Amino acid sequence: MALAPLLAALAMLACAPAGKPIVAEVYYDANGDDTGWEFVELFNPGAAPVPLALARLEAGDGSAAARWTTRWTGAARDTIRAHGRFVVGGAKVVPAPDALVTLDLQNGPDAVRLVWPDGAVETVGWGVHEFAEYACGASAPDAPSGFSLARIPDGADTGGNAGDFRVAAPTPGVANQPERDLALVRGSLALSPASPEPSAEATLALAVIDAGSAPVAEGEGALHLDGDALAAPVTAALGALESGDTLRVRLPVRAGFAGRATLRARVALPGDEAPGNDADTLHVRVGEGPLEVTEIQVHPAQGEGEWIEVRNRSGAPLALGGITLGDRSSAPARVTLAQPLPAESLAVIAQDREAFARAFPQLDTARVARVGAWASLNNSDGADGIADVVTLRELDGLPVDVVAYSAAGVPSGVPIEKTDGEWAAASGAPGSPLAPPRAHAAVLEFEAAPRRVTAAADEVQLAWRLPWARGRVTVELFDLEGRRAAVLLHDVASTSSGERRVKLDTAREGLFVAQLRAQSGAGTLTRAVLLRVSRGRS
Repeated sequence: MALAPLLAALAMLACAPAGKPIVAEVYYDANGDDTGWEFVELFNPGAAPVPLALARLEAGDGSAAARWTTRWTGAARDTIRAHGRFVVGGAKVVPAPDALVTLDLQNGPDAVRLVWPDGAVETVGWGVHEFAEYACGASAPDAPSGFSLARIPDGADTGGNAGDFRVAAPTPGVANQPERDLALVRGSLALSPASPEPSAEATLALAVIDAGSAPVAEGEGALHLDGDALAAPVTAALGALESGDTLRVRLPVRAGFAGRATLRARVALPGDEAPGNDADTLHVRVGEGPLEVTEIQVHPAQGEGEWIEVRNRSGAPLALGGITLGDRSSAPARVTLAQPLPAESLAVIAQDREAFARAFPQLDTARVARVGAWASLNNSDGADGIADVVTLRELDGLPVDVVAYSAAGVPSGVPIEKTDGEWAAASGAPGSPLAPPRAHAAVLEFEAAPRRVTAAADEVQLAWRLPWARGRVTVELFDLEGRRAAVLLHDVASTSSGERRVKLDTAREGLFVAQLRAQSGAGTLTRAVLLRVSRGRS
């Protein structure tokens, strides 16, 4: 076969135009808000610099055909050096990009393309596309939040995005895959609880990726933690990693002194060729924030809309304009209240301020706040037993109060409220906004019959009535010294009333306490009765 036809055939298989810089990396889905973090990196594999004047970077919207929007056009001075890189990206990209642009890339399935003045085009697409124009060959995988799509090796061009691009830790301006590179995944740092008490134990979660081409042996990498958020620095050895693997790490740490604090994390690997991705910082609050959530209405029944009651516990007037509200799935939205909230005073953050005022005309509307975009709180539990997570933050993202709540067993129209540090269903609809919680009536009934039984012979009929539509019931038997003698029922699902026949699993005689513990998302209640056990006739 002649050489010229062979070269032409190979060129047809390539995604990037011959002799031109190529798209080397795309970062389109940062952890949290993408604004300022997105970037596209170009790489020049050639031995001579290439001018970028009038080259265009376009973003594609894969929901329909021919939806391309220019995000950047090369200026007359823009040039990419031989074997060099040129980064187009936002203001938060580190190191600073060569061209500062808000890219506003879609998280998928979508694409970018590099269009040259002579009409040559290179397209990089991710996710599953309906329209072929949004990828070259098979699309690259859709990268999870915090990861980029990187061309590995840097100059690879197999004729398809799926073969050329891999999910990787973002590396703007440097080689996508050096041989030795252990990276801390940016944005993966998370402290639980988000605001631990001073000197209390907490758990730090983070992710480490082997971004190099060589494996990392057990104990070769290390994690170093410090900062005033911690009572003392922490160092831990890391496990083995193959190239491209991610290691999820959870470490116990002890919180430092109360107040705003910083936690710094850094991974270390001998011979690391890309130290710029080794570290990250988490700003946290140790101890309680200035505002606490005291009541949450997630299932309104009289047209008032959802609402959240908060208390100013800062000891001084507090401007709520410095606070945002969010939940598990919604971005934080800024709270607005005309006047500062006095110390120890209550306020309501309302989904619909006017509807809330109509439902509660007797309340002081000066203490009813608006929010930019309501979080739309869930009123049914997920598989983890949590319905939603109400999160108050300061404008810089620092946690103020975080409440993960369950809505199991809470009737429509009844809020959940915080009383003596515990969350439970309010005493009734429509709750007590801008007022202390109302006292609960006696709400749990428990009976056992007969009260005198013969061990391992007679059965006991247990019956109960719960204050909720649904709950879970455990019944345990204790002797008079508080030692558990038997578990009669363990974590049994129940409606508002239930009964069960059980045998006493004990051979001892004497008086025993049968204790019922009922639980739901609204709280935990207990009730007990006395039973006499004998070996003879009952």
